[in-house]
Amino acid sequence: MSDLKIMLEAELENLECVESDFHLKPVNGGTINSSYRLETSNKNYFVKTFESDTITLLDRKRLFDIQLALAEKGLAVKPIYLSTSLNFQIDQWLDTPTLDQADISNLTITKSLASALSIIHNTKINAPELDLPSQWQHYMSLLNVPISASEQQIVDSYGVIWQQACSTKAVFCHNDLALSHVTHSVPSKFFDWEYCAISCPYFDLASCIIVNGFSLTDETSLCVSYAQYSEQRLSEVIAKVTIMKPLVELTNKLWYKAASQSI
Repeated sequence: MSDLKIMLEAELENLECVESDFHLKPVNGGTINSSYRLETSNKNYFVKTFESDTITLLDRKRLFDIQLALAEKGLAVKPIYLSTSLNFQIDQWLDTPTLDQADISNLTITKSLASALSIIHNTKINAPELDLPSQWQHYMSLLNVPISASEQQIVDSYGVIWQQACSTKAVFCHNDLALSHVTHSVPSKFFDWEYCAISCPYFDLASCIIVNGFSLTDETSLCVSYAQYSEQRLSEVIAKVTIMKPLVELTNKLWYKAASQSI
């Protein structure tokens, strides 16, 4: 049993909202973080541990407050408890299938994601701005082998692109909208807000495309629906998403490199 799970169970035993007969059942989690179904005789909860905080710079208290505000707007499940050590969080349990579990067509999936992104991008929330260049530099500082001068030049050029994009348009974004983070229900709820921020909406679209491994057909379908929902020209949406895709790929590459050294 990991040290974090031991700490988790010890803290749960002292919580008034959790009955003493609780049981933790592992569910599918992320690359590093672990997730559990917290079962008691009367209620179930969702628990997520934050092992990834060894490589990320996240303000868990602020993220908890953001999710609480989103829950009040009907966009997220209500967070119940943030651990004193900031190592795990308890949320309400929601028995609703997500898009990756639903037997639906790719077209329905891309339309659902486009609708979700449009809703999120039009949501007014007090959230931090995403400083992507600083995030890249942090990930690179965790690597045992420094990047080359030519790689640094690419990072710097992407930083300029990022600043220009955000100065043109910045809205509230999810930044990790995988199929498993969207319920197949009306209205939908969205999970896993740890990378949410005021950010470039086309970066959010590009991230959605890449995290879900979309084909060119599905990518185009997502952009078509998003352009319709946001009342933008399709050519503009596609052009701006294309610009953002290399930045998403760089972010993912550096994150996974840093994560592989922390495991």
